[in-house]
Amino acid sequence: MGDRRPSASLVDEAKKFPNGWVYEIDGEFGVQEPVPREAIRGAWPVGPDGVITGEFVPNANFRPSRRG
Repeated sequence: MGDRRPSASLVDEAKKFPNGWVYEIDGEFGVQEPVPREAIRGAWPVGPDGVITGEFVPNANFRPSRRG
């Protein structure tokens, strides 16, 4: 699953979080709404320049949403 590619919006989001992580979330959550661990598909590390630097790290606790 390391070959998973981030969306354009996550690439843009990474610019705001140098030396951090960007997360791929399953479902929609408001800015102030907590995201349950099982809704996080995984994440990519972000380098000091705000660019995604590594492979996707899947979340072992991820459970797909029940959207139909």
